[in-house]
Amino acid sequence: MDWNGDGFDDIIVGDREGFITFFERTGSGIDDLSSQGHLSASGTVIDVGANSSPIVVDWNNDGLLDLLIGNEASTQGIRLYLNSGTTTNPILTSWSYIQSEGSNINRYRCCPQVYDMNGDGKKDLIMGEDDGQIYYYENTGTDAAPVFSGYEAIQNNGSPLSLYYGTRLWVNDWDENGLPDLIVSDFDGFVNVFLANPVGVAEFSSSLIQTDFFVTPAMNPAQGNLNVNVHVSQVGNVDLRVYDSAGRLVSAKNLSGLSNGANVVTIDAGSIATGVYTVVVTSETDVSSCRMVLTQ
Repeated sequence: MDWNGDGFDDIIVGDREGFITFFERTGSGIDDLSSQGHLSASGTVIDVGANSSPIVVDWNNDGLLDLLIGNEASTQGIRLYLNSGTTTNPILTSWSYIQSEGSNINRYRCCPQVYDMNGDGKKDLIMGEDDGQIYYYENTGTDAAPVFSGYEAIQNNGSPLSLYYGTRLWVNDWDENGLPDLIVSDFDGFVNVFLANPVGVAEFSSSLIQTDFFVTPAMNPAQGNLNVNVHVSQVGNVDLRVYDSAGRLVSAKNLSGLSNGANVVTIDAGSIATGVYTVVVTSETDVSSCRMVLTQ
């Protein structure tokens, strides 16, 4: 995650005391990190009380990286700090709580993540918390203005996924089948991998198990360009979008000229930085996605 837009991946770290520390990468070496101290908003050091859990994401799709912070207290809620600066000079000012159905999302020791869980092109909210479960909040608004209307617990073999306690998670396509898997730790110290069931949870769950409309990487990792296999069942309006790991749209193209069956689509990655990307292909009735790694 390049916090200051200099072409190097930086590190944003939360801690037990509730602060957020910015470690700037100054070169390409693994040791080229320099602590820039605690992040501030409006001239005041950000302090969420305890167990700060930050996520960097372009929340409102304005091209700037924002900050989402979970914390220990169930009364605190999840703070959203919008970036009012530039890509090279982030400036955080005021903050607000993330809400669902008009109320603040309050969960003890919450650890939020942002990911398009149902492949509809909109960022959803998923989080672990102290009770050992993982909760999914579907975005019923737009990608640039998320709205949440309730939640459900992520299921594992027909029951709510439940570990010891204090779940912390990362969402990734672990087995590269186009579905979001979970890498989860808990207070026991183990790291667990939960592979997504194709049935999924979301408004587009049925499209995730179809076999006549799908996108897969043609080569992964990719170099130079992103080449994907797009299989369609009938000619129609098809769109392709590429999102970076922060949820920002980096490329989009209309694929309405595709023929029935298998097609190879090339996405020019000349202006796209190396990293992990999500490719989402949608028609009027179906949606499919895959994760790709772009290298130099």
